[in-house]
Amino acid sequence: MTGICGVWRFDGQSGAAPACDRIGRALAIYGPDRAGSWADGPIALGCRLARLLPEDRYDRQPLISDDGRIVLVADVRLDNRSELAEALDLASGDLAQMADADLLLRTWLAWGPAAIDRLIGEFAFAVWDGDAQRLTLVRDFIGCRPLFYHQGDGWIGFASMVKGLHALPEVPIAADKTTLQRYLALLPMQGAGSFYESIRRVEPGHFVEIAADGRVNAVRWYRPPPLLPDLADPSPYIAEVREIFERAVAARLRATGAISCTLSGGLDSAAVTATAAIQLAAAGRRLKAYTHTPMLGVPLQTPPNRFPNEGVLAARLAADHPIIDHVMVDSAARSIGDDLDQRYYYNEIPALNLCNELWVSEINKLAGGQRGNVLLTGAMGNLTISNEGKHGLNSLFYGGRLLAWARIARRVVRSGSMSVLGLAFFTALPIMPTAVQNALQRLFGRPGPAVRDYTLVRAAVMDAPQTGRATLAQETERFFNNLARGRRERILSALWQQEILTISYKGALARYGVDTRDPMSDRQLVDLCLALPHALFLHREHGRGLYQLAFADRIPAEIRLNQRRGSQGSDWAARLYAARERIADEAERSSASQTANALIDLDQLKWLATTIPDPDTADLDAAVVPYRYRLLRTLSVTHFLRRVEGGNH
Repeated sequence: MTGICGVWRFDGQSGAAPACDRIGRALAIYGPDRAGSWADGPIALGCRLARLLPEDRYDRQPLISDDGRIVLVADVRLDNRSELAEALDLASGDLAQMADADLLLRTWLAWGPAAIDRLIGEFAFAVWDGDAQRLTLVRDFIGCRPLFYHQGDGWIGFASMVKGLHALPEVPIAADKTTLQRYLALLPMQGAGSFYESIRRVEPGHFVEIAADGRVNAVRWYRPPPLLPDLADPSPYIAEVREIFERAVAARLRATGAISCTLSGGLDSAAVTATAAIQLAAAGRRLKAYTHTPMLGVPLQTPPNRFPNEGVLAARLAADHPIIDHVMVDSAARSIGDDLDQRYYYNEIPALNLCNELWVSEINKLAGGQRGNVLLTGAMGNLTISNEGKHGLNSLFYGGRLLAWARIARRVVRSGSMSVLGLAFFTALPIMPTAVQNALQRLFGRPGPAVRDYTLVRAAVMDAPQTGRATLAQETERFFNNLARGRRERILSALWQQEILTISYKGALARYGVDTRDPMSDRQLVDLCLALPHALFLHREHGRGLYQLAFADRIPAEIRLNQRRGSQGSDWAARLYAARERIADEAERSSASQTANALIDLDQLKWLATTIPDPDTADLDAAVVPYRYRLLRTLSVTHFLRRVEGGNH
């Protein structure tokens, strides 16, 4: 990962170069190995390099085309270097001494914006075309690398992280209320908005063109693939999944440092870990695997159909691979919210899940140590290889393929995966009002928390129309109903909500020196899983049919056929109770924020913060929604607002 930046004064005034340098200095924590800059009158580009790939030693950004027309800065890892080199007719010797940014420049010179669709990997880059007087900002298909911009009066600036833009006094630092209230209402970001009202983001799968008159035009370049046909024998699809997955893991082993991974007791990290272990063993290298485990001797809260400690199953997989050094991490010295200020400094966004962030940051610290170390994850596996597939039934139903739906639905009911009533409820879910859903759940003895139970957004805010359209509550209801409409809709919606993850990965690089990489985010793998027939994911009685077919020979049956999922952070109640004084103090400070007062029921926040239950005596199942989710999600936002609006009061 690298920090990139730029300033263009299309009003013709001077000052682009010093402003760009100022942004670059603020980004130095994300790219401390080399600083580079280029300026030509009103336009300046900069780069702060973090050397994470072997070829990065050849990186000399900013890059300028031979004719001087094109200048490029890039935060990039290209995973299809060989294919691009072949298409460009580059000799293998030349490719070996070429940084990924150099190869990217070659592709842009050959095909212009059409080159973007040829790229496999993670990237955010900027291209200045001097002849056309046009600046183009580009981001990969799901936004693995962040990129933000601010448009002022007669100028525009961009940076990999908002910290860079905030280094300029002309850029106001103010939280975006719309983004925050959507975040608290469990809704994704909308359009190009960010957590800051004056800063926009290049959306995943888009490029943004800025013209000399200041016009900004955003273009979506990524289009999901069409569905592939059903096959009587799915083996060709299974073979393709395996081939692409092997390639995705191999691409993420290209590094200058040690390789480690997160290993839970679940399907996705098991597939990543086992595959990486096989490939590293062939190269005579070792793999360190980190497993989060709960603290000993404290009460654990475990939802139905889950298990509290993933260490046993993780150890089972590690035992199959002698090159794995397995490390259990209970983070016993940590408590919830003990690093909120540090997290804000590196990320400048609200934390997504304070319970899980605790052990994630502990593993990041252990996996870091020196820059260039890689931490493999399987965070996006539920959207790809281990997708449960049941939403494919609704894809068929609402897509009018009723005979196919009936055939597969019959098999699902016969396997015991779903009852007839459960199938009927699930099929009607996309068009069922929330009140009806809740009434039916109560009728059958399965009442679930409503969206309002998860949030402390004021009722007046939830019930106010959003820019003349539906209320926030209605928009939330519509969003979740739409998720149930089909498998592809659900996957795509989740794919484009990765902002907080990608920013936190950037923050972990600066804070711990570790480069987090997820093979499940590989574009070819995601595209294939989007395109595969719905029936393939429901192929086996154990569910997650694609995974069962693709990894039967690689993953132990105890993991692969386990119908229960691990419960991460099952010791949350004990950790929260230990941190109760800090949590109460942080909640009390929230009153200083005008935005928090306008959006959030702060009286309820403070009440929750001062009534954190003793885990030895409390009903933890009843406490999980109000305390683990409602309290902590809101507290991360009020801390963010406190830092944005006034620092430490």
